[in-house]
Amino acid sequence: MHRLYFDVDEATLLKAYSISSLRPSKWEEIDHELENSVAGALTNTSGDGEGDPLSLGGYVNVKEMDMEQKAAVLITSKSFDPKAFLSVVHPNAKYQDLVQGIAHLEASIDARSEAIRVLVEENFDRFVAVKAANDALFAEMKEGLLSPESDYASRPLRDQVKQAAMKANQVFLPVLENAAKAQRLRTTLGVFERSKFFFNLPSFIIESIEAGRYDVAMRDYKKGKMLLESRPGQLLPSATSKEGQNAASGDQQRRILEKVWGSVEKAMGEMRNVLVAQLQDPTRTLEEHEKTIEVLLDLPVGEDPIWIYFDSQHKHILEEMKKANRSATAMIQSAIEKTTLEDEPGSLTLYIAGQLQTAMIALEAKQADSIIARSSAESVWQSIFDMMKGVSETMLSSLPNFCKISKSFMEGKYRKPQTPNLGNRRSPTQSRTMALDIVKLYISLISEFFTLSDMAVMSPNTSNPPPSNLPPDSHSLSTAHYLMKVLGELQETVNELNGLEISPEVPSLLKNLLDSAKWRFVDVLVGAWLRDAKLFYLLENWVTSSRDMSATHHLDQMELFQRHLTTAGFKLAGGVDLSSSALAKQNPIPRAIVQKVIKALFDALYAFLDGLVLLASDESPIAIGKMLTMEVSSTGSNLLELLDLQDRDTRKLIVISNFTYLKNIVIPSMLNELETALGVSILEERQALLNSVQDRDRVLFDSYVKPQSRAAMDILRSGILDNNMDWYETPQPTEIRPYMYQTLMYLVGIHAQVTSVAEPLLDRILNTAVVELAEEALRCFRQVKRFGMGGMLRATLEIEFMHQTLGRYVTPSAAKTLSDLYNKISQAYSRRPGDENLQSNLDGVKKTLADTRRATGIKFLCFRHTKSSSSRSAGSRTHKEGSRSAKESKDSNRQ
Repeated sequence: MHRLYFDVDEATLLKAYSISSLRPSKWEEIDHELENSVAGALTNTSGDGEGDPLSLGGYVNVKEMDMEQKAAVLITSKSFDPKAFLSVVHPNAKYQDLVQGIAHLEASIDARSEAIRVLVEENFDRFVAVKAANDALFAEMKEGLLSPESDYASRPLRDQVKQAAMKANQVFLPVLENAAKAQRLRTTLGVFERSKFFFNLPSFIIESIEAGRYDVAMRDYKKGKMLLESRPGQLLPSATSKEGQNAASGDQQRRILEKVWGSVEKAMGEMRNVLVAQLQDPTRTLEEHEKTIEVLLDLPVGEDPIWIYFDSQHKHILEEMKKANRSATAMIQSAIEKTTLEDEPGSLTLYIAGQLQTAMIALEAKQADSIIARSSAESVWQSIFDMMKGVSETMLSSLPNFCKISKSFMEGKYRKPQTPNLGNRRSPTQSRTMALDIVKLYISLISEFFTLSDMAVMSPNTSNPPPSNLPPDSHSLSTAHYLMKVLGELQETVNELNGLEISPEVPSLLKNLLDSAKWRFVDVLVGAWLRDAKLFYLLENWVTSSRDMSATHHLDQMELFQRHLTTAGFKLAGGVDLSSSALAKQNPIPRAIVQKVIKALFDALYAFLDGLVLLASDESPIAIGKMLTMEVSSTGSNLLELLDLQDRDTRKLIVISNFTYLKNIVIPSMLNELETALGVSILEERQALLNSVQDRDRVLFDSYVKPQSRAAMDILRSGILDNNMDWYETPQPTEIRPYMYQTLMYLVGIHAQVTSVAEPLLDRILNTAVVELAEEALRCFRQVKRFGMGGMLRATLEIEFMHQTLGRYVTPSAAKTLSDLYNKISQAYSRRPGDENLQSNLDGVKKTLADTRRATGIKFLCFRHTKSSSSRSAGSRTHKEGSRSAKESKDSNRQ
């Protein structure tokens, strides 16, 4: 095997590749044989001339020289330079050496010339023969073959060549044309195969859009755009045959690329329209909106997609909130019209009272709040709650996503990095202003519906009329329940809005809204509370209380009613967070609302007191036939059903007993609970209320006792001041006159009535009656000028009989009056002759008194001192007797 030869110099490489430099900057073809080039000069030299022509012994390795220096040093080079030769080969030669070298060089030249002369001399005949032969051949060819007539022998050849070219065109031209076409097709197919992605890009993008793969479509679009901008030659490479064809091909390529890219841009325009529509769709999720915005940011759109989202969502949320509010308000008004009663006097009061009684039964049974709150206005309240919930959900369905995207936008996200921040661009903080507009609209809608205003401008001592959108026929328990539901929904919405961290202004706005709503709701509750308190007397069904037999169940209902609404009032005031997500804990309540609820509690109690007084009057529902007939929730026997409740005195006794129970038990317990729960002191209000109870009790008590006492006093006066009675001349008494029996029997009737109706009032009533009888007896006996022995003993006997019979009910005041009476009789006694046997007469009087007491013991048994247990049984045994005796007494008085 031949060894590879790599010892090639630069000139050989330049000549082999027809280039002028080993580092050419453009395409070139240089013929070094024809052109005067350094490489041509070097490559034409032979190796035998490379020795030292001066024979001075100098040697230089020309392989390490560059090509220009080598051409100047070699004596066989056309560019040989003697100066360069001497400076490189003999830089240190002396003059004598150079002279000797010149001599050697001349000798060498002479020797070469002599050798040539000898060669010519030895071969001169050959040169002459060759010259003669050449001249003869030239002359012959010139006259024959190379004559001018035959175009110097080129015409036949040209004719043959023409014929061959014609024949070749006929045979090979179609083949060559087809081959060229095939080559062009192969080239085109190669281009399309290499650029298949670009030409299929429109269909790829359309398929991705239809499949919803917008990120894939965007990726393909970016790839195609990069190919079009950075490497268009790789998509359609231009031909290199001719300049005209190259220009035409370039235009055609541009048209093809523009057409393909136009289809791409059209598809991307459709994708942009789809994405913008999706961006304006409020039903899409946050992740879908974010992805859509990110895709649109990569598209060359005129408007910033983030502001398309903000503007569309802002407009949509505002319109939907207004729409929800309008439709809900219309439904509320429609529900109010359907439930409105006919305008008849008192019809609404009785209607509300009936519903309130049903609600109180459910409240006593500890049923669910939704059952307690049932009323004819329930549909209206549900519509109000749905309005609140609907507006809140409409806002919160889109606002959280809006705020999240807004926050990300203000943090630098969703911005085009290549777009400069021009002065006319919208500020990112404008998105926060849009969110604030939504919150303000929500506050405005709620405030307008419930006519909310700043709590500071409301007077705590006045109640504003309720909003027109609230049902007028809703009882207070239903109103309290739904107001708490509505406030809980509002609190829930406020909590969620505060969690969005929209702007520093929002928490204060929402706090003002919540405070105003609490104040307004408490105001509405107070109005319904006081209205129902004024008509609460209609719920009196005259049933005995299960806790105290001396009171009616009406007071238990009143206490439960007050406790329930007071609790509801403080819940509405903010004492408890009513939102479903809040923890059960007690919150501080503004003092103004506390005072408002406390005032409402006391105002309601005063209204109850007025109702109790009305129950005892002739305008009582049971007296005028307007008593509610609904069954009550109490269990056990009802002692009051045996009584004649049409009788005003009976009702008075029941109401007076209720006042006593109210004053001693209910009010102190209720107010103590209130002070303990709130940690406040209401001493002045408590005292004023108890004074009011005392005043009403005294008026009712006097209205019952005084007529009864007056009737007994009339009987007593008629007997003492009888015209037929001469206290001075009357003989010693042997019996007690009938008037005293009649007086005591009248008291037996009072005793029987009080015992059957309100036994705890018995002592109080009879004590008062005895005091008045004693005072009346004193007044009557003061009119007697003098007493004889018989008169004195009779007066003493009769008064002592009354005293001993009614001894259980003789108070210290009555005892003092009786003592004065005895003194008055003693003082008015006028002694006469024959009155010396006073002691024996007194013994006779005592015997008569004792006999009469024994004889009337059964009739007046009710007045005797007994134990509490035996007293009740005795009272029940003698009830009929007392009633019968009372009737007899009244009949005798009429006669």
